Formats: sequence, structure tokens, C-alpha cells
Amino acid sequence: MRKHFSALLLTIAGLSGTLTAQDPVRDIEVTIPGTGKDTIYLANYYGNKLYYADTCVADAKGKIVFKNPKGYKAGVYAVVIPGPKYFEVIVNEPVIKLASDTVDLVGNLVVKASKENQVFLDYIRFLNAKKKESDAIRVQMDAQKDPLAKNGMRAQLEEMDKAVKKYQTDLIAANPDLLAAALVRMSMTPELPEIRKPDGSLDSAAQYYQYRAHYWDNVDLKDERIVRVPVFANKFDEYISRTIPQFPDTINVLADELIGRTDGKNDVFKFMVNSITHKYETSDIMGMDAVFVHMGQTYYCPKNGKPGRVDWMPQDKLDKLCERVQKQAPIVLGKKAPYLSLTDTTEEKWINFYDLPQEYVVIIFWDPHCGHCKKELPEIAKVYKEKMKALDIEVYCVAKAVDATLMKDWKAFIREHDLNWVNVGLTHHVYEDAKKDPRKYIPKLTTIESLNYSETYDVYATPKVFLVDGERKFRGKQLSADQIVDLVEQLRKRKAKE
Repeated sequence: MRKHFSALLLTIAGLSGTLTAQDPVRDIEVTIPGTGKDTIYLANYYGNKLYYADTCVADAKGKIVFKNPKGYKAGVYAVVIPGPKYFEVIVNEPVIKLASDTVDLVGNLVVKASKENQVFLDYIRFLNAKKKESDAIRVQMDAQKDPLAKNGMRAQLEEMDKAVKKYQTDLIAANPDLLAAALVRMSMTPELPEIRKPDGSLDSAAQYYQYRAHYWDNVDLKDERIVRVPVFANKFDEYISRTIPQFPDTINVLADELIGRTDGKNDVFKFMVNSITHKYETSDIMGMDAVFVHMGQTYYCPKNGKPGRVDWMPQDKLDKLCERVQKQAPIVLGKKAPYLSLTDTTEEKWINFYDLPQEYVVIIFWDPHCGHCKKELPEIAKVYKEKMKALDIEVYCVAKAVDATLMKDWKAFIREHDLNWVNVGLTHHVYEDAKKDPRKYIPKLTTIESLNYSETYDVYATPKVFLVDGERKFRGKQLSADQIVDLVEQLRKRKAKE
């Protein structure tokens, strides 16, 4: 239970703090002398963040009663007083009565009525006492020179650790139905045997797979109360971000496996689907859009005539997400790049990047009137001349040149910066002609996907950069010139080892 409160964590509750008519009605009564006439807040956890749930003005004696006719979902909440300062409370019973003071909210907290909170408060105070003891022993160990004395202190710490584990197991056994017990159980790491190789050395790979397989042993993923307990969210973040190797295919398989352990509809299911989708939709790590696409196709978007499994999102937002998924699906790393055939500055010669002889092709989409493009392209051109050509890398540079001014500025920029790579574009006359009758160019010279390249390649901002390999599969996105060179060198080394 914390003493200080960050105002940044208290944001207006959206979906996370929404109460429904089915939530149990509970009375939460807190007496804190010295808060008379102050506005006191009740905040609920959703994941590991706090959201406003309710407010109450304390009476003259500092008595606060939170009672919402719509009820409160079970979970960990925070009572926040001016300062701001707060203490946490487990909400899982019809009536909860607590008392404290403004001098030391947590230290002087008294439970008047609530088995959940008494059990948890006793546990927290036990842990704090043991931590204080162990810290003192560690200070002595650091100052101790005698190895035998140090071994004795180490044995003391081991006994203390055993005492903590016994307290935890006894608490869980004595209170199997309490949310407090579930919270304690979640915080415990499953005890697993060491796995050794035939030579007796520790098998770190086998240890890792064992740890991953048993990571969720102490968590009931069908208990939807846990989404409002921060220890679960922290454990979930640790698993998704650090325990799982950060490769899209691996993340997709293990995320599906984890989500499959929920009941497929409760708040834990919703929390996991929302969290994983948002994390990888907004990731800055190259290639992680493949996870976003997988989540969208698996859980959100209609498939084979059947609706998606997400029924809590407004239809307009769901439609936008699925539209984004549909656009990104063909251009994730590992997919073959869509066919692209456009004309050069003469508007007579059509070039398809699939026909280029180079092993690697950098595809750049840009706009001659884009300031960022005009800054980036000369930098790429410099590295192209110095390094890329020698590495058998070609640049297929696609310009937006749909009117006379853009055409003129495109040609001028090519001459000014000596862009002697493959320059193509959606050009002025082709664009105008195709609007009237696309059959003039399709299918003899190009495709509708090529003429609509901004949709095909999801070019919503420029410059947009892709790297494709000899099979014309996507290998990189939004790379700098030097990153392109480094990636190609890595891909070549990897290929040589195969």
C-alpha cells in the first residue's frame, strides 16, 4: 500500500472505469480526522493505472462514505485525500469500514470491518517487517570480512525467505476465496526444479522454456477481478514485453495461447486483447505491425462471414481499425511486395521493380512538395552512390507527380540532386488519362493497384521507405540509408550461414 500518489495516474475513466448495473452494491466507509469538508476521491485500478471512480465530501468528523447505486467492481482501489496522498483498499465485500489519519495514512490504517483488508494489511505489515530485518542483515554482510560470519547471515536470509513463503502459502490455504489471497498468490513465482545438461551444467534454454510454461501457474485467468489488481498487469507486461522473445511470429503464437486460457469473453480476455493490440499498433520497433495485423484479423475483424470476437468497441472505431488492418496486412515484413509498375519522367517507359536485376530494392514513396522528403532523399542518394550500388542495391523511387507543377518540380529535383537511380511516378498525363479510362494502361502496362499505390502500400505520409529482397519480400521499413546498408549486410551474412 503506497503513501504518495501521482496525479498523472488519475485520469478520467473511460472503458476501464465504467460500472454496469450488474456490479455489486458496496458500502465503503472511511474515517480520516482532519479531512472535514474535503473532497475525497475513490480511484479504481484497471491494469496498473488508476482512474477516478467516485467522489465524496467528508463530514465535519472526516467520515467518508462511498456508495454508488450502480455498484463497484471487485478489485484494488485507492482512497485519495488532498496532498494528494492515498492508501489502497481491496473492494470485494458488501461493507468495508476503515479508519486512519492524515499524519500516516498507511501506517495508522485500522480495519474496522473487512476480512479482505485485514488479511492483506497484516500481510503487508509482515512483509515490511521482514524487509526491514533483511535490509539490516545485508548492511551487516557488506561490512563483514569474516566468511563464516557472512555464511551465517546468508543462512538467516534464507530462513527469512522461507518464513515469507510459509506465510504466503498459509494465507492462501486459509482464505481460498479471498481476492487478497489471489493477489498474494499472483505475486509468488512458481518454484521449479533446476534442469541440467548431461555434463552437469545448467541448461539455460530448458530453464527458460520451463519458466515460460509455468509463468501463469499462480494466476486464475478466468477470474475477471484480476484486471483491477495491479500485480496482474505488471506480470502481464513482463510476460508480453520481456519474457516472450520479441519476434512477431512468436508473439502471435504465445499471445493466442495466453488469450485462449481466458474464458474468451470476460474482462481478462478484453484486457489482454486490447493491451496487446494497442502495444503493437503503436510500437516503434520495425516489423511489430505484423502483431497488430494478426490481432485485428484474429479478434476484431469479420472473417469467413462471421463477426469478430470484439463486441465492446463502437462500430465506427471497429470499422476504422479493420480498415487499417486490411491496408497493413499485405505489407508486413515477410510478405511479398505488391506488384508496382509506373512510368519514368518521359511518361513513356514503364518500369516494374520486380524486373530490376539487383538482389535488393529500396522502394521510396515521396512527394516533390514534401519538405521532409526533400531533406531525406539527398542523404539517401549520397549513401546510394557510396555504398548501396556496390552492395547490389537499387532504389525504386516513386514520386507523386499528378499535376503539371509537381511534374516540373519532380524533374528539377532529380536534376539538382543527381538522383541517378530508378525514378518513376504517378505522372500528370497518366493520372488524368487513367481517371477517364484506366483501360488505356491496364492490364497492358500496369495494374489498378500500381496506379492506386498510396492505398496499396498504405502511403499516408511521406517519405515512406521499404526494403525488399531477391524474392521481393519485405525485409525492412522506414529505415535510414545507413540502416538499409547495415540490414542488407546482416541479411547476406545470415544467408551465407544457411
